[in-house]
Amino acid sequence: MTDKKIEHAQLNWRDEQPESTQFGDIYFSVEDGIAETEHVFIQSNQLPERLASLDKPMFSIGETGFGTGLNFLVARHHFLTTAKPQQTLHFISCEKYPMRLADLKRALTPIGAKEPFAEGVDQLVRLWPAALPGFHQLSFDNGRIQLWLLFGDAAQQLSQIDARVDAWFLDGFAPSKNPEMWHEGLFKQLARLSSENTSFATFTSAGIVKRGLQSVGFEIKKIPGFGRKREMIHGQFIQARDSQSQTKPWLARPTAQERGKNCAVIGAGLAGASVAHALAERGIEVDLYERAPKPATGGSGNPQGALYAKLPAEPTAASRVHANGLQFTVNQLKALNLDDQQHADLCGVLQLAVSEKDQKLQQKLIEANNYPESLVKRVSAEEASELAGTTTKHSALYFPDAGWASPPKLIDYLLKHDNIRSHFNCPIETLERDGSQWLINGEAYSQVVICSAYETELLTGLAKLDLKPIRGQTSWCSSEETPNLKTVVCGEGYISPALNGQYCFGASFKVNDTSQDLKQAEHQHNLDLLQRALPELSESVQNRELSGRASQRAGTRDYLPMVGALCDTEKLVEQYQRLSVDASTEFNDTAPWLEGLYVSVGHGSKGLITCPIAAEIIAAQITHQPYPLEQELVDILSPQRFAIRDLIRAAHSKG
Repeated sequence: MTDKKIEHAQLNWRDEQPESTQFGDIYFSVEDGIAETEHVFIQSNQLPERLASLDKPMFSIGETGFGTGLNFLVARHHFLTTAKPQQTLHFISCEKYPMRLADLKRALTPIGAKEPFAEGVDQLVRLWPAALPGFHQLSFDNGRIQLWLLFGDAAQQLSQIDARVDAWFLDGFAPSKNPEMWHEGLFKQLARLSSENTSFATFTSAGIVKRGLQSVGFEIKKIPGFGRKREMIHGQFIQARDSQSQTKPWLARPTAQERGKNCAVIGAGLAGASVAHALAERGIEVDLYERAPKPATGGSGNPQGALYAKLPAEPTAASRVHANGLQFTVNQLKALNLDDQQHADLCGVLQLAVSEKDQKLQQKLIEANNYPESLVKRVSAEEASELAGTTTKHSALYFPDAGWASPPKLIDYLLKHDNIRSHFNCPIETLERDGSQWLINGEAYSQVVICSAYETELLTGLAKLDLKPIRGQTSWCSSEETPNLKTVVCGEGYISPALNGQYCFGASFKVNDTSQDLKQAEHQHNLDLLQRALPELSESVQNRELSGRASQRAGTRDYLPMVGALCDTEKLVEQYQRLSVDASTEFNDTAPWLEGLYVSVGHGSKGLITCPIAAEIIAAQITHQPYPLEQELVDILSPQRFAIRDLIRAAHSKG
């Protein structure tokens, strides 16, 4: 189970060099940290030679202690100057005590002053995530380098990732000062994620490390250490990896198939555009099909949407998906330079406590202290009014790094990619299996991803997803001669700062309503929500002409999206019928996968924080790369979950 809360690194500074007070140890050599990294990790893993002769698309480095990021920055420099332009680097690094952003900036100031590392330092500081437990996938150098920051205990976090590591940087504080990290569980995870000839290097030659690595199949060699350190060890993995998985068959990755060069995506909303872009970035040619004459005509068509996550006092699996999804979207916008006040604006979000119940829940959240202040903090009504630029009588939770995004503008950007061909006015009537491929309008594809909200008729006879339409109407009006709203404000509804002279606010929530006409009653509903949140702003727009938009979102039973590879539902229920008798039954077979068929649907009103990370999950499945979320969180998004839950519920009712 992932840690509930992450503690920041506690530091002393000696001549601008950080020292951990938790472990009483320094992060890197006082003499020359870069030279130390070169000797201990770069040269001892033979990275220059291996990267120069690399004959595969990707190289993967794993690390057990991120610290200041120095090892990552040096490895990045070597990769960019040595590997071929089309090759990518995956860097997976654990950190139990991540630095605060201010400390990271201070620690890296001397490194950033050196020309080879300046750009890397700038990107790392810009993308540094809030200290939430779990995975944070960050994109560097136009996608050529992907960094996974795994915040939490190293062994625990590595148990949640599926990856193939080529070289290990076994860093972290010395075993004598950090014995909790260097244990059997960690060594087993290193072996699980290694292949034959995976290399490793570490600064220490402590017996507990040597014995632990040898016990799981690593060959050990002693070599001279750096500086005043007499010895260190390096070596490689020589034992065949254990390929057995304890994952439930319907949650496992489908059996690896030969990746096709082309993929079809159905639906040009935010879900479809995100999937198409994620695949295109990996070199896959994508045909995107949309029955409408342009993208973003469904639930993704509103000019603005609030970019934030509603968090409970005690984190749940669902709230972790939303919180990490928010972080992922925010970092994607930063990496693509889309926080430009047109595509998006990370202007902050105020979540108002408009009722006594809200006040109690927010107070409980703050007292529980499970979230870092860089993600969310409480502010008074006066502070909220100052932040918003208009009066509110309510205290609030403030999300300083959140804001709004324009789904249509974001979609347009994502679809402008050389590997994406968009086909509009092109409804898909049938989806048929032809041998190892899928046929769409006579065209054959190795993979098809359905991103059509609640409309899944194409899957009839293949998979049952149990989605429902939810109507939402937003209201729009001129922002002339009104208070200058400076942040997104959410209460019972939401309103964003004006975009191109227009406010967008709302929204209604009508389950199983498929109508799309504008309704005055819902305009009034939106005005009433605005009045309770921001009376001064509400008063200034009360008599203005309102336009707006109504569309359907797709909802699921648990209000989480369905993401990933699909099984044949009828065969799934038949194959695992035993669960309806004994819910504890274990299986060691292969689920009835519909090979090459995937979905990203059911995002509801949270698409801005779930569509981008869902796209990465699907791209990772198709290309056999690590997920952007922990395995246990990917599992709760499985499209098979309701069919399996119904079987298990039947067993419980019999019991």
